Amino acid sequence: MRTAAALALAERLERVDWVGSFDRTRSRVALMREFMRRSALWAQETRCGEWPFFDIAGRIDPVARVDVDIVSVLAGKIGLQQPVIIETIEWALNFAVLSDIHTDLVDLPSPFEPLVQMYERGGTFNLDASGHIEVDTAAIPKGSIEQALARVPLDMDGKSLNALDEG
Repeated sequence: MRTAAALALAERLERVDWVGSFDRTRSRVALMREFMRRSALWAQETRCGEWPFFDIAGRIDPVARVDVDIVSVLAGKIGLQQPVIIETIEWALNFAVLSDIHTDLVDLPSPFEPLVQMYERGGTFNLDASGHIEVDTAAIPKGSIEQALARVPLDMDGKSLNALDEG
């Protein structure tokens, strides 16, 4: 599907500098942790055993799918990355479709917005063999859903994120 929210998100993702930068590592780590917290909320809500990376929209409504050509264009721009990067982009776009076609979604924060902002602030992430999520040079332990749920929500406005990088 092509919905307004999905097309707007695709435009944001097209503007990302996927090469990356190391000058915003602190805010990017904080955004990844916020994504994990929000993903835990949605995993709990959808009773999903997968976490933190999963297709939330697919758990709620399997019909909420973004057009494949939109994902293909973005994948081509990104180049070779870990498959989880392309998957998270597709899942974020699927969630945008879901948000447009369902007005009755539970009142939880947008799960993929922190991840999209992390991409916008300097590229991708990696998963290592030991279960850590690597953002730039920082290795974040995955931890548990319970630990993620206990985190304080992150203030994601630009000023707050910039302050993290300056401090």
